[in-house]
Amino acid sequence: MRKILFILLVTLSVSVNAQKSEFGIQAGINYNFSGNLTEISEIGEAADDLIHGAESKTGFHAGVYYKLNYSDLFLKGELLYTQFENSFDMTPVYTMTTKKIDVPIVVGMKVFGPVYIFAGPDFQYILDEDFSLSNTEVTYDDFTVGLHLGVGLEFKRISFDLRWDKGLSGSESELVNSNFINENATLDNRPNQLVFSINYALTGDKD
Repeated sequence: MRKILFILLVTLSVSVNAQKSEFGIQAGINYNFSGNLTEISEIGEAADDLIHGAESKTGFHAGVYYKLNYSDLFLKGELLYTQFENSFDMTPVYTMTTKKIDVPIVVGMKVFGPVYIFAGPDFQYILDEDFSLSNTEVTYDDFTVGLHLGVGLEFKRISFDLRWDKGLSGSESELVNSNFINENATLDNRPNQLVFSINYALTGDKD
């Protein structure tokens, strides 16, 4: 968590040379494609049960951002709370709920009119992961790094952007159920998602 706070402070400190700066709020939805259970061992007599992937699920994010504008270029730091679920058809259906803090660092450029493009790293701190099967313990990597690419539209104080967020560093969650000695699985939980955001500038010369 200290790494994330340090990155955010560094991003904010470069505002000295910016022509304009703004602070705002940000929220939206996440459509997640990740969540592969790479191995699941025997559950009773179901020795051949293998779960290769999760059904894609939507989630949400909300937080704040700070943006520095340099003519047609900009630098933007975000601090977001993100939550989403993955669904696994294991008869019955079980879900994995992930809660995390995201700190994307966005470097962008205006292309024409209201259109802009952007890219940058995304630093993620996992707060909690919960599997809906009772008596199941989940252990996970709490810090990961990803990359995002996106495009957006800006209209004065309101902007909309769509980005693809992909995890780069390896991140796995191990599931162990105490009711069955052999019931365990490894979940690849690196982000692979489409993220739609609405941004609203609370401060800054946008009118």
